[in-house]
Amino acid sequence: MSRESLARATNSKNMEMESGITHDVDRLAAAAGGDTLGGLLLRMREGAQARWAKRVILILANRIREKHKLTRSIAEKTAMAALEEFLAPHCTVCRGARVMVVEKVKIVCEGCGGTGLQRFSNTTRRQNIGTYGSRIEGAMADAHGQMSDALGAYLSHAAVRLK
Repeated sequence: MSRESLARATNSKNMEMESGITHDVDRLAAAAGGDTLGGLLLRMREGAQARWAKRVILILANRIREKHKLTRSIAEKTAMAALEEFLAPHCTVCRGARVMVVEKVKIVCEGCGGTGLQRFSNTTRRQNIGTYGSRIEGAMADAHGQMSDALGAYLSHAAVRLK
């Protein structure tokens, strides 16, 4: 694989996969040789391919289940809630813009306080998961960390391979 094809793949917006056809995401996966979770998250975040959701949820649930002593069902619900938050982090009011300009006046978004990120309440998490407490809170934080680490490792491994 040439550096040019790998560089093009890194900047691609097409993260679709088909068997028998080599796409940009396949080049990234081959170059990265990294975490399966990172590759799946990249496909989901950039390519909006919901078909990978179940696999990501199962991988995440397995990673957090033992550590946080959760039932399989609660671990999967926690992983699903964490994945939803990970894929849609932007504020629903400003859509991540942080400020709005009205007649040359900058107004900080009241929905996010200018962070551009959506706030996820414990009440919403409790509704999504069916329960919530310190164990679930720890599992959610762990799931978010797992996803960030996996995606970061996947992308940094690919970047090293470009050099």
